[in-house]
Amino acid sequence: MKIIIQSIKNYFKSKKDRGLEPVFFEKIGDRKTSRDQMRKNLIKVLEKNGWTIKK
Repeated sequence: MKIIIQSIKNYFKSKKDRGLEPVFFEKIGDRKTSRDQMRKNLIKVLEKNGWTIKK
């Protein structure tokens, strides 16, 4: 099995070429963002896209 690592731009281009669209893709942080802040950002994005989070 051959594993190919591709950039995000190439990933979305390959999906579009196959007729697929990502459900959602939003940045939740960068390498300077703390893990706790990324978790909070991820929860906000998921809830915004219709997910329910049980706490």
